Amino acid sequence: MDRALSLAAAFVLAGALVVPPAQGALPPRHGGVLTLPAATAIGALDPARVETPFEATLAAAVYDNLYEVRGDGRVEPVLAAGPPEIEGTTARVQLREGVLMHTGGRPLQARHIVRSLLRANASPTASWLLGAFATEGGRPVIREVDARTIEFELARRGVRLDLVLAATPLAIVAGGDLRRQPLGTGSFQARLDGRGGAQLRIFRHAVDRPPWINQVTFTPVRSRDEEIRAYELGRIDGSWHGRSLYGREPSRPATTIDTTAAAPWLLVPNRARSLRDSSAWGGVVSSVDRRRLARVGLVPRRTLSPGLPAPQLPTGAPRSGLTLTMPVRLDRPREVRCAEAIAGMLDERGVHLQVERLSPEGYRSALTRSQWDLRIARVRPPLPGRGAMAGAALAASGQLDRARVLVPMLGNAEVANRTARGLDAMVLGHERIVLHHRADVRHLRIDPLGRLTLGDAAFERRAEPFR
Repeated sequence: MDRALSLAAAFVLAGALVVPPAQGALPPRHGGVLTLPAATAIGALDPARVETPFEATLAAAVYDNLYEVRGDGRVEPVLAAGPPEIEGTTARVQLREGVLMHTGGRPLQARHIVRSLLRANASPTASWLLGAFATEGGRPVIREVDARTIEFELARRGVRLDLVLAATPLAIVAGGDLRRQPLGTGSFQARLDGRGGAQLRIFRHAVDRPPWINQVTFTPVRSRDEEIRAYELGRIDGSWHGRSLYGREPSRPATTIDTTAAAPWLLVPNRARSLRDSSAWGGVVSSVDRRRLARVGLVPRRTLSPGLPAPQLPTGAPRSGLTLTMPVRLDRPREVRCAEAIAGMLDERGVHLQVERLSPEGYRSALTRSQWDLRIARVRPPLPGRGAMAGAALAASGQLDRARVLVPMLGNAEVANRTARGLDAMVLGHERIVLHHRADVRHLRIDPLGRLTLGDAAFERRAEPFR
């Protein structure tokens, strides 16, 4: 959440600005319920396992980090009381006083921080960030000193501890059931309905400030036509698929958000199977036309982010008769469509790609047992910057050890460039995100990481008629 914008809004509300607002520029109003469709089914809410921009939206609404990277690049404390106190390779962080959890106003304590950070060690998308810390018995050395003090042993001198702790996968989970009622300290309290939807209710004791809207409800995933029809009938307040069912002007005023997120999709080869030969992998690379993936919502790009070089991939001719397997999660229809599009391109070159649609559990099992030749990986950069993007790409492609080594050097541009160039995966493109919503919802945006700014959203305040 952009705290600068939050403060500005608060001043306006308090009347601190003596210049009256222009007509149509009234401050937003508090209250109301915003109902949106879930972009993908919500099964659990775990910041350490976020893979999609929609999942990142929910995590950002419910959880806070110890530190946060602002829009101008400054790192500032959120749950922490101030910057880390570092002596050699030992660092201490003091918790801010008065931080309350979503559990009846109980105070957040150091033990909650330690437990939350250590649980990230079991996540393939978050564990690489713990490479900033020294280990003991295979676990990062993070300990509770007292109720408000956490101590860290760093992997080496010079680690930017505040920057690492600002990484979104290391947001603090205070407890709860992540599949039903996860507990954090963020602007919203969450309750998952078990059917793929969720309810976010205002948390009035949030560290920053309470959100403007009282409640955001995400309804379970519908088919495209059912979602747009529900939007047209006013049963929901937005749609990811369209403004109206048949392309006509919607019956009520609508606003469209259309942006490209810093969320690259990768095509990752399994070098232990049919693509162990670089020329075979090069034949696959030469067969994939990124431009044809625009219809599944990808903006064609060769690089992870502006300023980073493209991966140096092998070249080769497609091997006619080669048979490959690609598992995809059945609950992620966009990934299924992308896999099918790639299968069509390879088929044109004589390569047969079998797309296996699996449950989330079946998908994880296929990856664990290495029963795949190609897979789609979605990169979620945990922080702004080239180093964080390069590290996240390594982790997403399964190169966790290389990603961990990179963490102490996140700010080194030369290392980031070398990492991006050596990535053994093809960048397919960056995710395009489109949301159509009712026009009287203000300040609802999509940030550069693809997250909806739910904490800033508010319903328009209508001017009272003159009497």
